Amino acid sequence: MIIQDYFTKNRTEIKHCLLLLLTCLLAYWPLTFGIFSVKNDAIHYFLPYRFHISEALRNGEMPFWSPYIYTGYPVQGDMQSGAWNPIVWLFSLFGRYDLTLFHFENLLYIFLAGVGMYKLTYQLTGHARTALLTGMAWMLSGFMLSGQLINWLAAAAFIPFVIHYYLLLMKQGKISNAIKTGFFLYLLFTAGYPSFFILTGYLMAALSLIALRDKYVHRKTMPARIGRFVGVHLVMLVVFAGLALPAIVSYIDLLPYYQRGAGASYEETVVNSFDIRHLSTLLYPATIKANDMASVTDITCRNIYIGIIPLLLLIALPPKRNRRTVLLTLLGLFTLLFSLGDATPLRKWCFDLVPLMDTFRHPSQARLFFMLALLLLAAPGLQKVVSRTWTAADQKRVRVALYVAAVFTLAVLLLSFTKTSLLKNADGGGGIKDRIKSLLDSVSLSDTLVVNGLLQLAFIILLLFCYKRWVKAGLFFTGVWVANLFIMAQLVLPASFVSRMAPSVLNNIIHASPKGFPADRLTAPVGGNDSVSTDMHLEEAVMYPFYSKEIHTSRITNSPAFLAATDSFVQTGRLYKYVSAMPAVYAPEILLTLKDTNDVSLPDHSATVRYAFRNYGSAQPPVEAALGKKETVITQLSSNTITISVNLPHENMVVLTQAYHHSWKAWVDGRPTEIQRMNIAFMGVTVPKGSHVVEFRFVPVNTIRALWVQVATALILLFSALFLFIKRKRSEPK
Repeated sequence: MIIQDYFTKNRTEIKHCLLLLLTCLLAYWPLTFGIFSVKNDAIHYFLPYRFHISEALRNGEMPFWSPYIYTGYPVQGDMQSGAWNPIVWLFSLFGRYDLTLFHFENLLYIFLAGVGMYKLTYQLTGHARTALLTGMAWMLSGFMLSGQLINWLAAAAFIPFVIHYYLLLMKQGKISNAIKTGFFLYLLFTAGYPSFFILTGYLMAALSLIALRDKYVHRKTMPARIGRFVGVHLVMLVVFAGLALPAIVSYIDLLPYYQRGAGASYEETVVNSFDIRHLSTLLYPATIKANDMASVTDITCRNIYIGIIPLLLLIALPPKRNRRTVLLTLLGLFTLLFSLGDATPLRKWCFDLVPLMDTFRHPSQARLFFMLALLLLAAPGLQKVVSRTWTAADQKRVRVALYVAAVFTLAVLLLSFTKTSLLKNADGGGGIKDRIKSLLDSVSLSDTLVVNGLLQLAFIILLLFCYKRWVKAGLFFTGVWVANLFIMAQLVLPASFVSRMAPSVLNNIIHASPKGFPADRLTAPVGGNDSVSTDMHLEEAVMYPFYSKEIHTSRITNSPAFLAATDSFVQTGRLYKYVSAMPAVYAPEILLTLKDTNDVSLPDHSATVRYAFRNYGSAQPPVEAALGKKETVITQLSSNTITISVNLPHENMVVLTQAYHHSWKAWVDGRPTEIQRMNIAFMGVTVPKGSHVVEFRFVPVNTIRALWVQVATALILLFSALFLFIKRKRSEPK
């Protein structure tokens, strides 16, 4: 009965959400049907980290640490790893996290982005079809099509929800909206890229200051509103902090060890700024692939397409001049200028004056807010069209805009057609696949303008010649709106989202990975993953070290950065090669004191005698342990625990090639012992003569305490929701 009442009450919204889902699945068909895989950062970084997080969870452990990533890595503290993303945890319940699940997670974020924009637009316009078309435009926008970075997609999914519920919070002052805002802030924080959370926080702060100003002006007539306003904001912050506390604590915990823990230089913060020439993607999204258009902006940071029809409606039917229009216009202008990086002084001013603006790179990310502002500014004009409330003057302006767009597109098309080499490349030798590959690899700016121009001109002519049909705002207009977005998406997907590789190729490597945490694979030297085979795709070549369930040294980093000590270690020459030739755990004959990580010198007999460096202390003569047979074997391994069986002829240091972190604790036969930093980046403990069991456990005490706070917060929210639901049902008339 309850479910039936819900579906009856929300029939239109549910129907529209199903249409959004269908559009998402069809538009991103390579992921939906497993035809092609995602590529680049998605494969090199996000997927492997999710796999190891999933393996820990499926082993009954918290994903605090991974022994396999870069000779040990605290995944709990990596803000982009997904360790605290509840969606990653949920997906891990369905099986080992492979490329198929990764594709479904991408699709989920894209779908949720459409739903979030639907709800936000409906709140601002009160018109369901307007909200539906705007949600579709957001799902198929240039930002979503730059999908190699799944945490950017997650941010685009949750930001509309945050804004939607925060606007309701300020408008209605309800605790329920405060809880929802705090919950989606938590999802944005744990699933999205950090900069989006920071920018969203400043946007919310600006909105709250405006609201407080209004309440202060009317304080005499409505004195209770300020107290209510402060109270619901406190509820929002408590909900967010309670749920996100483990992530916050673990992120802070990592900063002293992280290469970028002290922030970034201004030069680093303007990497991947939005090139102003890529404004062309408003009409011609395929220009992101133009090989002769030299740009320092990564291909994932170039596209701002929102559809040609929203753009024309925004120009022909601009929204009324009110506070909302002014704020959206300011948001769009500010974020566009910010995204340009050092092309304007705005990014430098923010870097110097605004807290946290020195912590992230890629200014082009801010184009997300620019595109969001454009779509919301276009929504009132769209509402006029689909609700058939536009005047004759409105219709005339739209026709003029269509004619101007047709003339402009035709002029660009004729100019570009004289320079294109599409026909020449299409007539090249080889089969169809070879010709398509040749076209994609050699496409020029003129080529993309011709292809996009022909398609856009066709849509404009279709709207002009079928004007009487779409004036009625029926299925024809909706079909043209979706078709334009859908077709342009197909042009861009191969360039910025999917590769030419079948998912089965990568899934075979993942599925061949040993289950659990096998210790029998750790007796061989830790090796050195420093090169990529030229016989393999890069996506294949980088997979093996992540899925072999072996501890590997590597000078290749696919994540944003190494730990600082690990980076110092990989910069050494002979020491790096020596440690790579050792097993993951060994007992050295010679201990040296490391005075300077930049000056590592080895004794001449290092080829036959095992040695290790202590990381601290004054200069001392080498400490030589007695020669004799030494047995050191890892007998048990898991995400956060390493157990070693040792048999030593004399007291000796046992070195473990796992990155040092203060949360590591060690025991010898159950008795706590001190961990010493060894070989620049790793750990060791002193073990007495004879047979012993050494256990290393990663125990992040503060994170564990924060977890209990998170659990308590979740339980309070759950029981509160249940109580309010029962109370509401009892108060309803029978």
